[in-house]
Amino acid sequence: MTTASQTRAIHAIRKTISTFSDEDYRALIAREFGGRSSSRHLTEREAIRLIDLLKGLAGQQSGRRPAETASGKYAPILRALWIGAYNLGLARSRDDAALLSFVERQTGLAHTRFLNDPADARKAIEGLKKWMARAGGVDWPADRGEDVIARKRALLRAIAERCVETGAFVPFVRESGFEGAWPSDFEAYGKQRGLAAAFGHYEPEDYDRLMHWLGQRLRKQIGDKMREAA
Repeated sequence: MTTASQTRAIHAIRKTISTFSDEDYRALIAREFGGRSSSRHLTEREAIRLIDLLKGLAGQQSGRRPAETASGKYAPILRALWIGAYNLGLARSRDDAALLSFVERQTGLAHTRFLNDPADARKAIEGLKKWMARAGGVDWPADRGEDVIARKRALLRAIAERCVETGAFVPFVRESGFEGAWPSDFEAYGKQRGLAAAFGHYEPEDYDRLMHWLGQRLRKQIGDKMREAA
């Protein structure tokens, strides 16, 4: 069942999409979630997927030229993966223009709106995931279904592990394993937001802001090391 915080997020994002009517919203839910008519009838996992879809649509209202903005059926998942690559410290820019360049290199198509063939979309999506696995250590779940939570958790874990590897974080006790490897400032982050300090205690609705916060720390650490080496 959709949680109260997810419902608030859904309505908040909807308000930012000026051209998105109630009819458009209901049609999106019906198309993507087996004919259902309201977000109230979604599971938590489905609600997370709806939030990601709405974020993708909201990104199209940013005022950028259409040629510089990812759009089309596969834009939300590609944008989510690209931002993940940015938070991993792999992509230098989170902007859609950088994503579009990646898609063109993978598929030969100049824009995500031309990704109409599932085979072309798969080239871009799988190419991005393989890069993130190889260079960023993301252990993607084996299931190729719509388990958005499992994908986000795998990405969050990889970002956190890179933070430890680069020295952005220093674990308390390495022998305790990843689950206990959080430093005092991460604990402070959790307390400030009323969240638990241990990684496994976070709820799926916290994953996006955790990845954003950890990504900031990781990118700063990588940048500092590059400047020191120059």
